Amino acid sequence: MDDGPVPKLADLLRHPDDLDKIPALKLEFSRKKGAVDGQLRGGLREQLETTQSGMTGLSDGQKTVQLIKDEMINIDRLCSESQTMIKDFASINLVSQAHRNFGAVEAMRKNLETFNERLTVVEDMLRQDDEDKENMPNLLPCHYELTQLRNIRDDAMEQIQRAEDPSLESTLEDYFARLDDTIDWFDEHVGILALNLISLVVNDNNGLVVRFAVVMEAEERSDERVLALQEALKDHEEMAARFRGITDGARKVRGYKGKFLQAIRLGAEQQFEQARDEFLDDASAWRP
Repeated sequence: MDDGPVPKLADLLRHPDDLDKIPALKLEFSRKKGAVDGQLRGGLREQLETTQSGMTGLSDGQKTVQLIKDEMINIDRLCSESQTMIKDFASINLVSQAHRNFGAVEAMRKNLETFNERLTVVEDMLRQDDEDKENMPNLLPCHYELTQLRNIRDDAMEQIQRAEDPSLESTLEDYFARLDDTIDWFDEHVGILALNLISLVVNDNNGLVVRFAVVMEAEERSDERVLALQEALKDHEEMAARFRGITDGARKVRGYKGKFLQAIRLGAEQQFEQARDEFLDDASAWRP
């Protein structure tokens, strides 16, 4: 279809002989109108499909959250009912809790003993990536190990906060302070990759792009899981206290996806600004 401006009727019918063109012009304008109407219908159909897809996604998400709530309520109800059905349940439950607590304490003791050693390994890998920023071969191992160490830290801090002993909490915060510095170091690497992602794609650095995408996908899934669990337990404080102790993984939203999108936007803006300046410099150089 011709995208040029539509000529005025006065320009088309300048002479009496031009009246013979009216049937042909009518057909031409009808054809163009039909093409425009077709495009508008197609665009409207796409918008309706996109809107419907978004509404379906929101509805599915709400249903999923409601299902999680219902399942947790059922589990809590079954646990309460089972206490009256099993003979000597109180004694069995006490022994079971003691066994679980012992296992948790043993696991925490082991994690704390090896914490600094594992953190040193991560720092060594980050140092290697500092020397090879074009490839960062340790990106995935660093992310995996830091995720584990973060979970250990969050679990330990949560348990200490339940004890309501400020001195113990302060001691643990000092013990884990080095982890925060290492996380900042890793986040700096992630930020560098996000800012330069367009260049990495253009230069076919596919391996690093894929590793970066794996990290972002894992973080996005983790945030979605945390948000879904928080939403499901929002109106059930008593049940939330029970489930919080048996859930593994991240306790808080880390927001890597939002930071990544912001860095991508900033990197693209910088590249556009650089290209604009170079274009203006070239244009001024060719002026007589």
